[in-house]
Amino acid sequence: MKKGLIISNVIFVALTLVLGYILLFTGTEMIETKDTRTTVKYAPDLRDLVMSEMRDYLEVINEVHQGMAENNPEMIVKAATRQGKASIAETPARLLKLSPLACKQMGFAGHDLFQAIADSAKVNYNPKTTTKQLAALTNNCVTCHRVYKVDYTN
Repeated sequence: MKKGLIISNVIFVALTLVLGYILLFTGTEMIETKDTRTTVKYAPDLRDLVMSEMRDYLEVINEVHQGMAENNPEMIVKAATRQGKASIAETPARLLKLSPLACKQMGFAGHDLFQAIADSAKVNYNPKTTTKQLAALTNNCVTCHRVYKVDYTN
């Protein structure tokens, strides 16, 4: 019995050491992948603006979802209007000048989709309509992120 206890303790210690070695000194090999997206380079202030706008898109989408969860079309209208057509007027001309045409088209489409969400929620709120509009909007976002990445100019 004592011999069996000693053998099981030796096996336990050996397994613990092997697992400890694996956890501490080995790991998954990181493989770099080629990013095939088109890089759009902006001056730091414009890049920061673009990144801020994208974060606000997510915040507005979240607020629209919250409005849907609370069956509150006024919340939806208020949120979606913030990124609707009126926000296009605030876009600096140099950002438009530096952006690729397809990138601009996706940006304008996003603002149009936010406006459509606001307008339909204001006139005749229907959660199914808003869900379809959000799907079109997020598809636009996914497409843009799949095609482009934003970086600083040198």
